[in-house]
Amino acid sequence: MRAMIGRSKRQLQRLVRRFREEGIAGLRFKSKRPHTIPRNKVPPDIEQRVIEVRSATGFGSDQLAAIVNESLSLESRRPITDTTCYNILARNDLVVAERRTMKRYRSFEWGHPDELIQCDITEFGGFPILTMQDDHSREGWAGRIDGATDDMVVDGMTCLHPHVYENLLTDNGKQFCRMNSTMRKYCERHLTGKHIWSSVHHPQTLGKLSAFQKGLKRFLVHRLGRSTDKDAIDECIRVYVDWHNNGLKVRTTGCHPEERYSGERDPRWYGRLVKALKLGWMLPLPAQGG
Repeated sequence: MRAMIGRSKRQLQRLVRRFREEGIAGLRFKSKRPHTIPRNKVPPDIEQRVIEVRSATGFGSDQLAAIVNESLSLESRRPITDTTCYNILARNDLVVAERRTMKRYRSFEWGHPDELIQCDITEFGGFPILTMQDDHSREGWAGRIDGATDDMVVDGMTCLHPHVYENLLTDNGKQFCRMNSTMRKYCERHLTGKHIWSSVHHPQTLGKLSAFQKGLKRFLVHRLGRSTDKDAIDECIRVYVDWHNNGLKVRTTGCHPEERYSGERDPRWYGRLVKALKLGWMLPLPAQGG
């Protein structure tokens, strides 16, 4: 019988129940229209905040939500979700909605801060940018260096992370290779463990640091374009790193990087970010001394 009418056993049971309760009327197709339509539209001023912060930073929806929610907390207003931010961006033609195949990877991290530091060099405006990140907390450090020579890279690493730590993870670039005596001497002074090299043609090994670099370069491009102004580049790096460590809540850990690295993040990050981006006319600043 199920094959004849093209319905499953569960659907037949439902039809029989509706016939017993309502008679012939219960067999008619019913509208799938929702009984209620939510009308809690985002207030225009909050939508404008999301747009302005997006224009100033180029950040994604989850990052925008973190900044806008900080401003809303100062006004004792309800926070918004990253989905709401995304919908605002899509509604204003600021993003292109795309369906992407989600692949689940097993996330691995080292057990405590400074157990493993990842390090790599990227580039912006013709200048090398040295980046380092703690694998456990996602705490990041970055700085422009004048050149990618062995001595400059080692001096930059010492400046960014002057403390002794356990293990170092890098790629196989010439500044980090096994035959580099300058890097070997650095490891003897600063590591209590070992220098680990990533597998060739396997960028996922440095995936956390790559994500940090991607966010930093996206911010630099959005703010500076193709500028080669060293002072402007240094300032933007400082602003982004301060926000990343204190204002960004990492989804996989549920914590802010600085909070997980040192135990306490700096609450003044929001005020510094608003002033640096010159958004004081749009985002409220905390009370003096807050």
